[in-house]
Amino acid sequence: MQDPLNKKMLYAFGTSIVEGHAAHESFVDDIARAHHMIYHKYAINGATMRVVPNEDPVINIVHQVTQAPKIVPDLIVFDGIANDAYASVTDDPKILGSISTGFADELDTATYCGAFETVCRTLLTKYQGAHPLYITTHKTPARTLATQEKLHDVSLAICRKWSIPVVDLYTQSGFNAFIPAYQHDYSYDKLDADGHNLNAVGGTGTHPNADGYRLFYEPRITAALAAMC
Repeated sequence: MQDPLNKKMLYAFGTSIVEGHAAHESFVDDIARAHHMIYHKYAINGATMRVVPNEDPVINIVHQVTQAPKIVPDLIVFDGIANDAYASVTDDPKILGSISTGFADELDTATYCGAFETVCRTLLTKYQGAHPLYITTHKTPARTLATQEKLHDVSLAICRKWSIPVVDLYTQSGFNAFIPAYQHDYSYDKLDADGHNLNAVGGTGTHPNADGYRLFYEPRITAALAAMC
């Protein structure tokens, strides 16, 4: 049977979970190599969705998307949330923002909602004909559950508004790093002795190791990408 992902071009934006943390290897690399895709990762460790004042270097996801090449890929994946999931964001209406009522409204990228909508609108207008896919990442004990829940819910609402499909690993993957065994077995913080994360375990739950990506991320994301081709 023909592989629908074969030779497709993929762009990836977002945080360290898309970029691959210390190993610089993530589900993006695994999926692309397995299906002989052409791919470009623009995700950056520590990136926020919001445009943070005086950010140096500029790593926010709005900047990633606006500065990426204009060549239209076949597929796009992006994430967010992790580096915005703080009470200082979710509990402050001036920083969280709100979902706009239309599709041509002026958007405040200093707010989470405004930045997220800017990313969605930019992907849909800059890369017309491409298929964007939003990835909600797994539950991590590095952030409070309340802040993750709030940004998860508003992010899904924004994706519904902009007709962007979602792979909801936060609620549907079974990967919950608040469970100690999952945190230990499927995440890593530092590279192992061989200089990669293939065998690294015992992380604090934020960054998936190779097994974390392989078991929880790649099957659902691969299926979603294939379904859009």
